[in-house]
Amino acid sequence: MRAPFQVLVFPYQIVDTKPRFLIARRRDNGVWQAISGGGEDNESLLEAAKRELSEESQLVGDNWQLLDSMCMLPKVFYAGNHNWTEHSFSVKVTEDPELSSEHTDYRWCDYREASELLTYDSNRNALWEINERLSC
Repeated sequence: MRAPFQVLVFPYQIVDTKPRFLIARRRDNGVWQAISGGGEDNESLLEAAKRELSEESQLVGDNWQLLDSMCMLPKVFYAGNHNWTEHSFSVKVTEDPELSSEHTDYRWCDYREASELLTYDSNRNALWEINERLSC
């Protein structure tokens, strides 16, 4: 059963001391975004994030960080439910993804390129926070 929250997961790698962020193009609408999806049953936010990362990219990472960045998703997008929240995570990975059928392509981007490609404000806000945390 679908839980009333979404997770947004930004995998990253450090290349030559600089962060590179994984974004993927969705098959259904063609937009570039982070890995994302809804919670299921009674799983925690972190359990949902780890499952979505594995399902959509076959990646497993470490150094999981729950970000402060989050947003509200209006109930008009989810018939029969209340407003949902979207919680953002970052995770360090060491490999390239093997994308699920939900996506057609992926890119490893620096902050500027990812910011320009991402469609949704919630993705850009989370990316900004991750970039700031990694730059400290």
